[in-house]
Formats: sequence, C-alpha cells, structure tokens
Amino acid sequence: MKEVKFSVQITVKDMFSFLIHHSYRGSSLIADAVVTFGAIGLLVAGFGKGDPVKTVALIFVAMLFTVVHPLQLYGKARKQVKNNEVFKKPLDYVLNDEGITLSQGEESQSITWGDVYQVKEYKSQILVYTGRVYAFIWPKSALAGCENEVRELFKKHLSEQVAGKSVK
Repeated sequence: MKEVKFSVQITVKDMFSFLIHHSYRGSSLIADAVVTFGAIGLLVAGFGKGDPVKTVALIFVAMLFTVVHPLQLYGKARKQVKNNEVFKKPLDYVLNDEGITLSQGEESQSITWGDVYQVKEYKSQILVYTGRVYAFIWPKSALAGCENEVRELFKKHLSEQVAGKSVK
C-alpha cells in the first residue's frame, strides 16, 4: 500500500488565501462585481455630483468588496491562526488507499476517500473539502516532492467531478 506523508504548518497567508478563495466564488463573486462596478459606473457618470455624502457613499460601496472585505478576511485569518490551538503546531497527514489520516501530537482522525466532498486546486494550495465549508488546507510548499503522488491518489480514489482539475 502506497503512503504519502507530509506536514502542514498553517500560516496567516495560507488561511487568508483559503478565505479569499472560499469567499469570492460563484454567485457571491458575481454579485460583488455587479455592486462594485455599478458604484464605479455611477461615480463615473457623475451621480451625486455636488453632493459629497452620495459621492463618499459610492466610493465606500465601490471599495467594499475590493478593499474592505479582503482586509476583514485578513484580520479573520490572523485571528484564527493566532487563537486556534490547532494551528500552533504542524498537522501531519498520511494519505493511502484507505483515505486521509490527520494527526497532531496524540490526536488522530481518519476519513475515507468517500468522505471527500470536493478538491479545489489553486496556484499556491490544494483544498480538500470534507463538507461545504470544511477543508484541509494544503499549501503546495508543504507538498514539495510529493505533489504528484497526492494527485495519483486523487485520481485513483476520487471521481473527476470531486477531484476537479487536480486529476487532469
């Protein structure tokens, strides 16, 4: 039985990247873009010209999803990594034909491949969802040397629909 072992130390950057990917997807991304570009369009068209309150309100709305929300997500990521005991020590993963085992110190938890809801792969990380909002965050830097073996296990045990582009 082939095993792939690696350790992950979640950083604020890793958590922020996860939160950005999780927040800006699907219909919420479209709604955010419509509101942002709508506010910018109204500003350019001169709506509220001569009324500083309307102008400031439009500038705020235009910046809400492009500046304010990402800053809030960064603060949330920093708080989660700092305050959550799980992120203070490395998380050790073992992947094999049975599934995924996560351990930290004396604690250990295993899931089968059938428990994997979805895999999303981005430039700097692979997210293995076990539910709509719960995911293992695997920075690709932590997978150095075993990224292809991880993909092979995905390909072997997950459908293309679940594994997404990580099996292509």
